[in-house]
Amino acid sequence: MSAAPARIGERDLTAFATALLVAAGVSAAMAEAWAEALVWANLRGVDSHGVLRIPRYVELLQKGTVNPSPVIRVERRVGAIAVLEADLAPGPIAMMRAMDEALTAARTHGLGWCAARNITHAGAVGYVALRAAEAGFIGIAMTASGPMMAYPGTRTAALSTNPLTIAFPAGRRRPFLLDMSTSTAALGKVLSARDAGRSIPLGWGIDRNGHDTSDPKAVETLLPLGGPKGAGLSFMIECLCSLTTGNPIISAALEAGGSLDAPYLNGATFAIDLAAFGDPAAIRAEADRMGDALLKLPKADGADHIFLPGERGDSVRMERERDGIVLAAGTWTRLHALADRLGVPHPKTS
Repeated sequence: MSAAPARIGERDLTAFATALLVAAGVSAAMAEAWAEALVWANLRGVDSHGVLRIPRYVELLQKGTVNPSPVIRVERRVGAIAVLEADLAPGPIAMMRAMDEALTAARTHGLGWCAARNITHAGAVGYVALRAAEAGFIGIAMTASGPMMAYPGTRTAALSTNPLTIAFPAGRRRPFLLDMSTSTAALGKVLSARDAGRSIPLGWGIDRNGHDTSDPKAVETLLPLGGPKGAGLSFMIECLCSLTTGNPIISAALEAGGSLDAPYLNGATFAIDLAAFGDPAAIRAEADRMGDALLKLPKADGADHIFLPGERGDSVRMERERDGIVLAAGTWTRLHALADRLGVPHPKTS
């Protein structure tokens, strides 16, 4: 029997997600940190990168292609730059460690860059960038993976859909947060539409014949944001994340016929100290001033609200923290089935 959409509180969903991951062999501490990153995405309305992903993660854990007991280590450190070997750790765990390394370097050098190799799916990387912004630093994070997106002039997967996020601290406002992918829409949004039984806009993806489609079940390859712009950005992120770690993904995959057996990804995190540029308080005040100026502009016809980067997610989070998180019926069906297989009790919902 299929589960119906239901509302669940942040704490209960985090506990349920943690229990599923622990039952799949992840340590309690790591499972809780991983679950918190996933539920953070759900709280902000990014359900495509939230607990919807857990059944797939458990499958990868059981196959041994995500390591439940990774030995994460810095293999090289030169000045402000570090190279992190993630040992196929859960992506959010590896990326948070990478950001911590970048922050450590930034406190000494003003700037820190940590390139992380052999991570796995990183989820909503905005969570990682905010780690820096909430400490008063500029945070940047991005990841590279195998071919999922067409390159202009081609009709097959050639590039990654690279998540890219920038968080900038303000004064009296929440940090500004850009969290995007180089594709028109992330694969998770296609998966979310499948779970919800919704169609998708044309321009998100193409089918096996290279034709644009509105059926999320027919999508074989995603399309780049802005055509050559998104594709070019993806190309350069592969350079920044993969070539710098000596762990190329795209060239190896294309030479192998378009895919790799290994599920590895690479990531890069950057932390920048505002104090390297001058008075941090003055810079944050200017961030507030810019936001104020934009919000005072006349609204376009049909626009009810003007959102600064990250504010839409902040507003959804406030609502969901108060009222609970509603997940699509398809997501609940798969989570309930997984819980039954792992012997995890279903959470209470309303």
